[in-house]
Amino acid sequence: MRGNDVFGIVFSNTNDESLSEMTNLRTMGSIPFGGRYRLIDFPLSSMVNASISKVGIITKSNYQSLMDHVGTGKPWDLSRKNDGLFLLPPFNLGNQGVYSSRFEALNGAMNFINQCDEKYVILADSDLVANVDYHKLLEFHKEKNADITFVSADNCLPPHNGMLQLSFEADDDGRVTDAEMISDEQARKLDKSAISIYVMERYMLIRLINEGYAKEETLFKKVAIADKFNKLRIYTYKHRGFCKHIDSLESYFDTNMQLLSYTNRKDLFNEARPVYTKSKDSMPTRYGLENTAKNLLAADGCDIEGEVENCIIFRNVTVSKGAKVKNCIIMHNTFIGENAELENAILDKDVVIKPNQRLIGADSYPIYIGKKTII
Repeated sequence: MRGNDVFGIVFSNTNDESLSEMTNLRTMGSIPFGGRYRLIDFPLSSMVNASISKVGIITKSNYQSLMDHVGTGKPWDLSRKNDGLFLLPPFNLGNQGVYSSRFEALNGAMNFINQCDEKYVILADSDLVANVDYHKLLEFHKEKNADITFVSADNCLPPHNGMLQLSFEADDDGRVTDAEMISDEQARKLDKSAISIYVMERYMLIRLINEGYAKEETLFKKVAIADKFNKLRIYTYKHRGFCKHIDSLESYFDTNMQLLSYTNRKDLFNEARPVYTKSKDSMPTRYGLENTAKNLLAADGCDIEGEVENCIIFRNVTVSKGAKVKNCIIMHNTFIGENAELENAILDKDVVIKPNQRLIGADSYPIYIGKKTII
């Protein structure tokens, strides 16, 4: 499919409230992940890997770090005179303030949508860690002559955010034969999940926006799928591969830790579909003579002299001599002093842990240390 046949829309603030510890100062899309990436890198990379050259990012609040990360879109080859990357902040909401639903967000981006002349549109959230083949998704949608196609996956639990989730049945061809909205607790017991990645023609999206906004609906899946499966040709495309929703501090911690598995890394960071991100040139990571490093995923620019095991470490982190760090996520520019001990912890950017401090969290409930905290 030619790149100019389709444009993309990415929601950068998806489920911000479910990870409020980390989204107080940033969007869901700009949360650091995997040592060098941000969550928005996954939908953006999937789009450019499918030759999509026009992408609108819908923002809501706290998007300064997002703007700093995506910039003009150059890392994704979206810095262009024609098409390229568009940031879409809240617009034309009158006295309602910041939008409270997906339909309000899309209605605020209606000027962008109306000005696009591409036939198809892909919509994607930023709370999903997956490398979905959007090219195959688009081809599947065209082959089935579908009105709406959404992505589903086995063993990918839906967000645990208290909102209704989609339960559906499909025939062997992928066409949805039944659909209803159920509680997230019920949905998490099913063996398959509907993921918030959709492809449809632009006119269909405009029709859904007008309908959902007029009815003051909040659930896109309800209007687009549960209410339409017996009226439209709705299909589901199954994604097979690594797939995790980030819906809590625990799921963020667990999903990062799963990258310590070579099999998961190979699947997620597929050579055929690279995951692009903003690059920062730093010196190689230095390991001290008395350092012990086991099962470590570390970015460049770090200085590691202590003992580190089962950790994800971002750029420019210092682990001083005698420090012991195990089962931790350590973000950019963090300093860990001599003889400090950390286990089952998430340290945000620019944290300072003074010498001899001890922070121990549980496997199922990691400690979180906020940005620029000194302990």
